[in-house]
Amino acid sequence: MRERVKTGILLFLVGLSIMLTGRLLFGQHALETASPPAYEHLAFGELRLPTELLVPRLRLGADDAWQVLEPWDEGQSGAWALLLELIRAGKPPEDAPPPDELTGTAVYALFAVPAQAHLWLSVNFPAELRVAEVVWFAQDPLQIWIKDHQGFWLTSQLSFLPDGWEKQLVAAFAGGVLHRLSPAVDWEPLVVAGEDKILIPEDMPRLAPFSIRPEELDTEKLLRSIFVDQAMVRRIEERDGAVIYTDGQRGLRLFPSGQIGYTSPKSEPGQEALDLEQALRRVAQYLHFMGGWPVHLWMDPLADAQNLPGSRHQGQAETISLISVQKGRRLLAAEPAVKLRFSDRGVIDYQRQIFLLDSPLGAERALIDPRQAVLSVANYLNTDSSVGRLSQVYPAYYIGHGTAQPAWVFLFKHGQTVFVQGHTGQILASNK
Repeated sequence: MRERVKTGILLFLVGLSIMLTGRLLFGQHALETASPPAYEHLAFGELRLPTELLVPRLRLGADDAWQVLEPWDEGQSGAWALLLELIRAGKPPEDAPPPDELTGTAVYALFAVPAQAHLWLSVNFPAELRVAEVVWFAQDPLQIWIKDHQGFWLTSQLSFLPDGWEKQLVAAFAGGVLHRLSPAVDWEPLVVAGEDKILIPEDMPRLAPFSIRPEELDTEKLLRSIFVDQAMVRRIEERDGAVIYTDGQRGLRLFPSGQIGYTSPKSEPGQEALDLEQALRRVAQYLHFMGGWPVHLWMDPLADAQNLPGSRHQGQAETISLISVQKGRRLLAAEPAVKLRFSDRGVIDYQRQIFLLDSPLGAERALIDPRQAVLSVANYLNTDSSVGRLSQVYPAYYIGHGTAQPAWVFLFKHGQTVFVQGHTGQILASNK
């Protein structure tokens, strides 16, 4: 009896094997005739190069007259390409004293965050070198000066200067805004250190206030990009009109104002610290899948370096903030347009509130000279002894109460920022 059972099982298995083999051989469509699987494209826009996040501010001039090219200005890419051509032709850099005695015409490339040399520069540069500043002096044309993230200087020697290079450089800066160097005495009682150069436009910018509107995002597409299994997602409506979507592991909060907030606690803490190149690549990818990277989003070249990537690690996590630049001016608010906190395990926190300039609310008018607002700023900060020294003053738009107001931005060394109404000198706000 037992042998018969074994024989029956064996015959069943042989028959099943033959049937499955036949289906494999004859029951499937040929590969070349089968319909390819359809995948929905859930990314927002084209994936951009991570190095586009970190582009230097350039200035060309001598003494108190300087032409400035911001990363978003027309002509910046051409001028930067000419400087890169020179840098890449240089020999391996060597330690050097600061170039204090060199004067005359110079061109500066200033990075918001000390950049790893191999991202743009030359194979001749050490991989560990982080470049904060690059300078070329017409007085010593066969030498490139490099300032690292610790403030030490190096020099790279050139064999020759390309024919017509200086003329090409001057032509590339033709569209730059002419600025004047303002001495420290003009900003008293605010403190300006000797190495800081406060440049203000020679001609006061003419700006008008604007109404604003939030960007429009495809929220359904955003949901599908973040949550793979839609069946696991719960929808929660809050009293303030915000809507939360969560699968129990991560959450997406959509505000009536257009603001987006995403959190994923499981991505914290990180396992390994990311270097700047890795961080930039991650941010480019995250933006690609979480709302997009519009051409007007930039890393602010004048932001305080303590708040930017590569400057410090917080529990193996990095934070990168982006600002919006429209009509050639920064749009600033209490919070940056986009703020990402992430680790090597993924996004921890993502905040996005992008406003767009809509319609002018009056005629363009010249801004007041920012030096007229110094006493107002000093009085406003009188109770705050931790402000530190003034490092930059520049025009921008300040977003508040549904409008974008022309403003002067007073930026201090430790990150304190004061916004002054550009037409009246009234204090608008401050943050740190």
